[in-house]
Amino acid sequence: MLTVVTAKQMQAIDRWTIDELGIPGVVLMENAGGAIVRQLQKTISDLPAKKVIIFCGKGNNGGDGFVIARHLFQLGANITVLLAEKLTNLKDHAKTNAFSAQNIKIPIRELNSENINSFDHKLRHSDIIVDALFGTGLSKPATGLMETVINKINQYEKFTVSVDINSGIDADSGLLIGPHVFSDITFALASMKNSHLLHPAAGATKKVELLDIGIPQESYSEQNIQSHLVEEKDIKSIFDSRSLDSHKGSYGHVLVLAGSTGKSGAAGLTALAALRSGCGLCTLALPESCQKAFELHPMEVMTVPLPQTQSGALSLKAKDPILKLLEGKSAVAMGPGLTTNPETINLIGELLPFIDCPLILDADAINAFENNIDWLGKLKSAILTPHPKEMSRLIGLSTQEIQKNRMQVTTEFAQKHSTLLLLKGASSLIGTPDGNIYINPTGNPGMATGGSGDVLTGIIAGLAAQNISLQNAAIAGAYIHGHSGDLFSKKETQTSLIAGDLLRCLPDALKQIFP
Repeated sequence: MLTVVTAKQMQAIDRWTIDELGIPGVVLMENAGGAIVRQLQKTISDLPAKKVIIFCGKGNNGGDGFVIARHLFQLGANITVLLAEKLTNLKDHAKTNAFSAQNIKIPIRELNSENINSFDHKLRHSDIIVDALFGTGLSKPATGLMETVINKINQYEKFTVSVDINSGIDADSGLLIGPHVFSDITFALASMKNSHLLHPAAGATKKVELLDIGIPQESYSEQNIQSHLVEEKDIKSIFDSRSLDSHKGSYGHVLVLAGSTGKSGAAGLTALAALRSGCGLCTLALPESCQKAFELHPMEVMTVPLPQTQSGALSLKAKDPILKLLEGKSAVAMGPGLTTNPETINLIGELLPFIDCPLILDADAINAFENNIDWLGKLKSAILTPHPKEMSRLIGLSTQEIQKNRMQVTTEFAQKHSTLLLLKGASSLIGTPDGNIYINPTGNPGMATGGSGDVLTGIIAGLAAQNISLQNAAIAGAYIHGHSGDLFSKKETQTSLIAGDLLRCLPDALKQIFP
C-alpha cells in the first residue's frame, strides 16, 4: 500500500532526508523537476514543440517550477516563466534555480496586479500551463495577486500541470478552501497527500501521478504514518487459489438478517452479493410476509421466514429462531431494510451478545445504535458501514462536520470503540482500532443510488465467510465494490447505474482480482 501523508509529515520527511541522510534539498528539487519533465515526455509526444507558460511562486514549489523550465528549455520547448513574486525576494533553493534559469536566458517575468493582464496574449496562444505557485503548506484561501493568478490559469482552459498539489488547495482536509487551480494532471511528489484522494479537493484534477524524487524509505520510518492508499496488488495478495477438492462448505455460510415490508429488495441484494463474492452458502432470514416473495427468486439463496410485527418488520419473537440460525454460520450481515421499528431495535440489542462470527452492520442496524451507543461494547468481531447520514445519527455530529473531517472522524471512532468502521463516500475510508486508516480509490458518482450499500454489505460478508480477516474483507470489499461500479460506468454510463448492475459486474471485477 502507498503511504499517504499530511503536509506536516511531508515537511518532516524532507527535513530528515536533508539533515540526517545528507541529501541536499537542491538535489531533491532537481529530482522533482526532472521527474516531472520525463513523465511529461511520456505523456505528450511532441513536448519540445510546445509553448509552455510556467507560473512560479516564491517557495519550494516555485523552485520546482524553475527546474522544470530549465529541463523543458533544454529540450527545445518555448518557455516563459511568470513569477508571482520579485526575483530579489526569492530565497534558498528557489533563488538558486531561478538564477540558473535566468542565466541560460529563460524569459522570467515578474507578475503584479498592474501587469498581469498584459500576458493574456501569451496565455491564449500557449499549449501547456504549469502550476508551481503553492506547495502543500497552504492552509488558508489564496487572496490578492495569487487569487488573480489562479483565476487566470483556469480562464484559458489549457492543458494544465500542477506540481505536487493544485495551488489553492489545503493538502490535508480534502476541502476546497478558496480559489484553486483545475489541472489535467497533478504530479504528487514522493508521497500521496490526503487531498489527492479526498473529495471535493480530489475533483480539482483529472489525474494524479506519483513520482519518486529520491527520498529513501528510512526517512519515513521516523514518522508515525497510519494513512494508506489501497492498490490492486494489495487486494490480490489477500486471496488464495481454490483447492481442486473443495466443496461449498469450504467457503463459508453467510446469514443475512434484513428486510421488511416494502424493503425486501435490500435483503435480496445483500444475499446475492454475498454469494457473488464467493461464499459457499447464504441463508436470508427475513419477515415471513417478505419471505414468500423469495420462494421463486433469487433461486440461489436459501430463505427462512421469521416472526414479524404488524408493520412487517422483524419482531422480538424472532430471537430464538435467529439464535438457532446462528449455529455454524461463518459471517452475519445485518441491517439492510430492517427499519427502525422499536421492537426490531430491541431485537438487534438482544442478538448482539450472541454473534461470535464476523458481523457486518449496515443501514438500520447502525441506526439502532443511535440511542444505544453502549451496545458497541457487545460487539466481538464487527464492522459498521455507515454513510455520512447514518454516521451523523451515530455520533451526534452534522453530516457537514463529518464530511469536513472524514479521516479524523473515522480514526477516532474506530479507536474509541475498538471496532472497524467503513465510512462510505468519496473516498470510502476504513478505520481500524489501532489507528490505521485505509483509503479506497475505486468507485464513482454513479454509485450514489439506492441499494449500492446493501451490495457492499453482502460483498464484505461473503469475503469474511471465506476465512479472510474482517479487516481485509472490508478493505477488499470496498475496492471490489467500487471497481464493479467503475467497470459499469466505462461500459455504459454513471447516470444509468443501479445496484443490480454492481451485482452483474462483480464477476468481471473479481476476475481481475482472484488468482
